[in-house]
Amino acid sequence: MRNKLWLLFTILLSFLASGCSDDKINEAPDLSKSTIEKTVAVILPMENGLSEHWNRIFTLLSHNIEQAFSDQEKRVKLNIEYHDESSENLEELGSQLADRDDLYAVIGGLYSTSAKTLAATLCRTGVTFMTLATTEELVRGFASTGNLWALTETDITQSEVLLSKVVNYGGKTVGLIANETDDYGKTFVDWFAFQANELGLQVKGLYTYSSSDIVVAADKAAQSGADYVICAPSHIADIEVIVDKFNEMGYKAPRILFSDMGYGSDVIEQLGKKAEGIEGVCFGANPETGFDVSYRTFFGTDPTVGAAQLYDAGMLLAYAAWYQELHPEFSLRDALRKIVDGRDFNMGSWMGEDMRNVVNSLSRGDAPYVRGASGWLDFDSKVYTNVLSTIYYNYKIYDGHYLILDYNTADGGNRTEATLAGWNWKATQMQEFEAGSSIQYDPLTGHQALIVASSTGWSNYRHQADALAMYQLLKDHGYTDDSIILIIADDIATHSNNPEKGVIRIKHGGENVYTDAQIDYCLKDLSPEDFCNILSGKSTAKTPTVVNGDKGTNLLLFWSGHGTPGALCWDELTRGITPEMMRNALSDLHVRKGYRKLAAFVETCYSGSVFEGCTGFSGMIFYTAANPYESSKADVFNTDLGVWMSNRFTSTLIETLTNKSVISMRDLYNRLFINTVGSHVMVYNADNYGNLYNSSMDEFLNP
Repeated sequence: MRNKLWLLFTILLSFLASGCSDDKINEAPDLSKSTIEKTVAVILPMENGLSEHWNRIFTLLSHNIEQAFSDQEKRVKLNIEYHDESSENLEELGSQLADRDDLYAVIGGLYSTSAKTLAATLCRTGVTFMTLATTEELVRGFASTGNLWALTETDITQSEVLLSKVVNYGGKTVGLIANETDDYGKTFVDWFAFQANELGLQVKGLYTYSSSDIVVAADKAAQSGADYVICAPSHIADIEVIVDKFNEMGYKAPRILFSDMGYGSDVIEQLGKKAEGIEGVCFGANPETGFDVSYRTFFGTDPTVGAAQLYDAGMLLAYAAWYQELHPEFSLRDALRKIVDGRDFNMGSWMGEDMRNVVNSLSRGDAPYVRGASGWLDFDSKVYTNVLSTIYYNYKIYDGHYLILDYNTADGGNRTEATLAGWNWKATQMQEFEAGSSIQYDPLTGHQALIVASSTGWSNYRHQADALAMYQLLKDHGYTDDSIILIIADDIATHSNNPEKGVIRIKHGGENVYTDAQIDYCLKDLSPEDFCNILSGKSTAKTPTVVNGDKGTNLLLFWSGHGTPGALCWDELTRGITPEMMRNALSDLHVRKGYRKLAAFVETCYSGSVFEGCTGFSGMIFYTAANPYESSKADVFNTDLGVWMSNRFTSTLIETLTNKSVISMRDLYNRLFINTVGSHVMVYNADNYGNLYNSSMDEFLNP
């Protein structure tokens, strides 16, 4: 991909020879032909000169569309309708656009939060929505609608490319600074530690911030001692804070690499001299297509972020409009799928002559292989949500301009795993356990379970759903309600957003896991200290029902909720269950001999940070959904309810135990690890539990 200047030079000469100057682009179209007009709404930020960039792209596209239909009796025309992403009420705008019969499609959402707001209305009402914003949750949440078309891979890939740069530069340690309250930053927070682990990098820390404490986070990151710090800021103002803090540290500061937020004409315009030296990666045009060179030739300036993808979105819509003209029975969605599925032969790229070849080929009934400014427009053939390969610039600001140092993809040598639609990952680094000698246990005489969902509210539907699913699984295996302590908020079964009152499911069409559930404690009535009393067996006036087993009782602990580094969150409290609190509760349980064996399954982000210190207790084993630096991942999204229905770790656990309750603790770990995508399932205290190959979950599931 590098050093192909000869190819770019050839492309440039072809443009100059064809007379595609600025004047040529703006010449009047042939009005003698009948026109297939399609209105396309473009929703992008318009401030800081960006509106001019977007207008240039569609001016160029319009010229090439004219050339594309020069051999046909009809032509396609896209009527572009601009909306300002930064100033308009996007929720209202989405509703207005969804109600319009004259609207063909919507392109936009440069920022992830905006794209999510628009997708919530547009995709669910059947409007084709093409976006440049590709956070993981956006793709996972709306892929099933069939109406979302993302013109780049998800930011999971961008995170991986950034970490691969660290490896290529010889870095050994790495940190991350990102806005944890923003959808954009959340993708990096969710995947950074997992990918760093896969690439053999040591994580120094995750320095997350909200809008009010970026200075603190930037200061900690600058003093982290990491070789590199990956920066995924939400705004250009955040970039300035980060740059200032790292400059204060001088040569002692880690080297910083920015995400695509550091690329764009508005970055240089707003930061001025402070922008000098900023380096990072950003999705862009494939250099072999010559798009960037041509753009500079036409307009005398560099393209901004997303220019190639925006051009390709409009080009695909023009092709689809023509395909529908030829095949009126096809919907826009199906026409687009036919276009990107074509593999008959290569028809060139995005230029007018190439587009004419594509249009003529479609007219003959062929299925050409379509290539755009960003490269081959290959989409996953199952969900058609993301392009499967994206080119990333390795950029650096030098002398007030962007210098492209290199071009990268995520399918090079430092790839953790190829993706299907952006989130299908399979980890390869697993814990190994010694067979060891078996520990002698007292006879098994009883069973108890403590099940907790530690969050509230409709948006956290999945936590209570998973807890209730575990409850039902145990009831199906013979547990009585007297042997299960169930702690949930109990606020979603009758929630105003629930169209089926009294019904909670963990998958589409699944059983109602709320049926006959006997809840022992509502979350709001308990504190973190109360939970510790329940676990350790300390009965109080507030917590009369506690774990009350003896040395013959097997105890199963299941926890689903949110987590932060160093705590399991409890409702909306800033404090939660700390490692010290958990260890003390387990120690009290151990001292009073209140169990025979204890198996804990903990589904929270950063759950490993709580249980990595809970070792040394005989007969206890802890499975966590994530290591100390990782978030866990949701699994099943319901577009009608607007919520995640389950978490990946738990859905795998329940499915496994439903189908095979007699499974060794080692095989259960293997199953959980391989099928829990995006985080590393961990096992703690295995050395004090015994032989995992001979121990079985049957001991906990079948009273």
